[in-house]
Amino acid sequence: MSDATTLAIERYLQTLEEMAAVANDQGFVSSTRRWDLLVDRLRADETVVGESPEGRTAVESLLTDPRTTVRLRAATTALTWDEARARDVLVEIREKPNLYGLSSINAKRVLLEHDAGRLDPPAPS
Repeated sequence: MSDATTLAIERYLQTLEEMAAVANDQGFVSSTRRWDLLVDRLRADETVVGESPEGRTAVESLLTDPRTTVRLRAATTALTWDEARARDVLVEIREKPNLYGLSSINAKRVLLEHDAGRLDPPAPS
């Protein structure tokens, strides 16, 4: 694994940690400006992470994370290579709007866009 891949995986994981600290399980963020910066940073590493077996393993390990924000973002990333597992996570979040609030709506949007072939692919590396 290259140094660039290792760095991308570390940044991706760190960014998800920070996102989980900014958003609660219902998807409400404490700082939209900070959230937008984190989303941009996460998107910048998605392609590199998804192209390596080590990156995919790292993302897949997050599909059972107790934090909704982490599961939602990891599942969105994993849709490109493990649609069945990622879809299960997204459906679980989507189907519990009373528990997950805005996160439920975001999961629904991701699934609708993916199914329609309109989900933005990861940013180019």
